[in-house]
Amino acid sequence: MNEITKSLGEMNLQERADLMAAVADVLQAAAEEAEENGDALAVTNSLFLACNLRGCSSGLGPNDLKVAELLLEQGITFIHLLNGRRKNGALVH
Repeated sequence: MNEITKSLGEMNLQERADLMAAVADVLQAAAEEAEENGDALAVTNSLFLACNLRGCSSGLGPNDLKVAELLLEQGITFIHLLNGRRKNGALVH
């Protein structure tokens, strides 16, 4: 676990695609959990972000860095917000 973290710009194309796929997988899992909790809006938003990340990662080029960065930021922020709501009991029905 002593890995040196890289910024998105320092990653190669495969590393970026792998990161985007990992965030998309977490968003997919969040959508499934939100569906179990009856939170249709969270399901829609999670799936939307996951699909966009997957779509962007498949043809990611050096000029797409800003787009990838923005989508990753939105995905990670959304996951963080959902986790915060869960901890505060807002998703418990």
